[in-house]
Amino acid sequence: MTGLIDIGEVVRRTGVPVSTLHVWERRGLIAPVGRIGLRRQYGQDVIRRIAVVVLCRRNGFTLAEIARVLEPGAFDDGKQVLSRKLEELLERRRRLDQAIDGIRHALDCPEPSPLECPVFERELDGVLPVGKDDRRDLDLNPRRGGSLGG
Repeated sequence: MTGLIDIGEVVRRTGVPVSTLHVWERRGLIAPVGRIGLRRQYGQDVIRRIAVVVLCRRNGFTLAEIARVLEPGAFDDGKQVLSRKLEELLERRRRLDQAIDGIRHALDCPEPSPLECPVFERELDGVLPVGKDDRRDLDLNPRRGGSLGG
């Protein structure tokens, strides 16, 4: 089997630890094409696949989502995984932009405390769901909080 890349070379060229490669292999993201002794051997395309996995992970994709994107024919079904991820990332960006604006305001605000700031007070009005159909389903996940990061 010529043109194969030994797992040690894959680690050297990608910086991805062997343990991570093994997890990705079990999840179907990469696959060895052979072995020399106990050492896995990969095709030349594994470096590009690993780069795709790293890029997707960096952008918040789960391993299951990445597996769907990498499977044969993934783009034949309307690209639903990518469409959903795009919506998720756009919402995350909107919330991050709100948080950035809120922090900038807090840094420039002349009030002695955020609790005395009318802008912050208006921001607080939309934070708690109490009173909305008598639901009290607070989302305290900091990744989805208000514009001041909460």
